[in-house]
Amino acid sequence: MKAKWLPLAAGIALAAGSVTASAVDFHGYARAGVAASLSGGEVYCIGTGAAGHKAGRLGDECDAYAEIALSQDLYNKNNTKFDIHTLVAIGSPEGTVDRQGNNWQGVGGNGPWGGQRESIRELWSGYTPAEGYTIWAGNRYYQRKDIHIMDFYYLNNSGYGTGIENIDVGAGTASFAVIKSASNNANSWRNVYKIDARWNGIPVGFGSLDAAVIYGLPSVTNHQYGSADANAHHKDSGVLVSLDHGSNVNGDAFSLMNHLIFQWGTNGFAHDVGTYGNHTGSNYMPNADQTGVRLIDWGTFDMGNFGLGYSLLWAHLSSGKSFPNVGAWYANENPWDTNIYNGWEYSVVIRPEYKWTEYTRTSLELGISQRKGMIGTNDDPEVHKITLAQQFTPGKGFWSRPAIRFYASYLGGDQFEYKAHNKKRHNFQYVLGSQFEAWW
Repeated sequence: MKAKWLPLAAGIALAAGSVTASAVDFHGYARAGVAASLSGGEVYCIGTGAAGHKAGRLGDECDAYAEIALSQDLYNKNNTKFDIHTLVAIGSPEGTVDRQGNNWQGVGGNGPWGGQRESIRELWSGYTPAEGYTIWAGNRYYQRKDIHIMDFYYLNNSGYGTGIENIDVGAGTASFAVIKSASNNANSWRNVYKIDARWNGIPVGFGSLDAAVIYGLPSVTNHQYGSADANAHHKDSGVLVSLDHGSNVNGDAFSLMNHLIFQWGTNGFAHDVGTYGNHTGSNYMPNADQTGVRLIDWGTFDMGNFGLGYSLLWAHLSSGKSFPNVGAWYANENPWDTNIYNGWEYSVVIRPEYKWTEYTRTSLELGISQRKGMIGTNDDPEVHKITLAQQFTPGKGFWSRPAIRFYASYLGGDQFEYKAHNKKRHNFQYVLGSQFEAWW
């Protein structure tokens, strides 16, 4: 009797699976390639997916990386929806070393972005009633903002949390969230709860303004606060303010997209704001008496067969105290140096393109970045990159993907050094490579 039901059960399961599959929203991002150093030895890059690419990402990606996202409506009736969202990421090791010997994303790293970094980056559910707002809970990428040609997220308060977003307030939408950041450095176990308020789409002039205020509230025990360990006891709150004015101008023969951003951060948010700090908002560092300010202008321009991507960034960090684990800005070997620190960093990246046909284009990316004012040195270390690439894309727009590219790169400067097999250090590298990049 049981055998007679097997074909029917299999048919029902197949039919149910087909219905479910047709309702799944499948999207993602991927890149992979191969490169060879004409200087010999391993290929090293200036930046990474975790640290961003301060001199531009074209011809400077040493890894393979992919994000596969699956979302589905679990209930959709009477203009009321419940859905679930998942995103799985996987990537290969990367190798990058800066002038101070910091391994930004070294081969074999065991951090959240290191090594064969398989992880579930998103797992959250949302409830959207007829009014259009969404109540959500879980782990997610929360309203991120980035500069694509640098793989740089200047606002990224992502993680585990809950909130309500896209409330119609007439002039734009409002969103509120609480997202937790955890620190697991030695002797500094603590949580930071980040209270996030957004007002997006405010009509301003010829575009719109997105405003964000994030308040970081560390949670420490009385024992931690009284501890002599200066890396553990800080309970100072901090604020991150971000104003992003976006505009789109479309004419008969051209299109221009531009974003002008101002950011200001204090205490735990100050370091990322006051430097080339990627994923700003995700981390809250155990620092006090710091203030950071950052100005960014980036965008794209298309006109006929000509295209251009550009990014201009300037940041300044001021500190009345020095604390450990603040990155390459502190060149002094003594991490407890108590000198008052003031310094700045800038980055300029431009990517002009000429489109020969609907499917072929030649791209030139030029980038330079420099730091100034590090403790313990009078140097102003800089890094620069030149990449020439022939690309094949389905269309002439700047954002046309997938792209299959063949490139030649020169990378150099004080911040770029790598070890070849003969153990000699170099401050430049010539690279030939190929890569594909796609999103869908």
